[in-house]
Amino acid sequence: MLFKNDEASLNLEIVNYEISEDSGAPDSDDRNWLVLRGTYTDEDGLVIRDSNSCLLTSELKGLTAGLKVLKAGIRNSYDSDFSEPYFLFSARTEVEDRYIVDVSFTLPNTMEDLENAELSCVMTTTELISLIDELDTLCKKFPDRK
Repeated sequence: MLFKNDEASLNLEIVNYEISEDSGAPDSDDRNWLVLRGTYTDEDGLVIRDSNSCLLTSELKGLTAGLKVLKAGIRNSYDSDFSEPYFLFSARTEVEDRYIVDVSFTLPNTMEDLENAELSCVMTTTELISLIDELDTLCKKFPDRK
């Protein structure tokens, strides 16, 4: 998931589940935490990378569904309500074919002075569709574990 504006970019990748499939108690959400890897590039070209287990598989599905509802015009905004506050996502319709997207990703393990990578950008409908397609693929790759 690449988000960028004229000054900075934030690329978020879901790289794996936090724990292996045979770990954790069955029917526990502990088995459904996903590891996000963020690569933030600021306006000066400084690149900061960090990972954080901060999104559940069910929240990934909810994000995908929320953006589909936004694109369909059923609602004019989406605001994440994830269990952990380390990844925040909101999107709203600005005008036809334009959406304002705000993303924040906490960088807990870096030695940089930057604690949160925050970015606001504009996406077109085509870009939003591409993001939804990417999220659909991730939902298939990382399904809920029972």
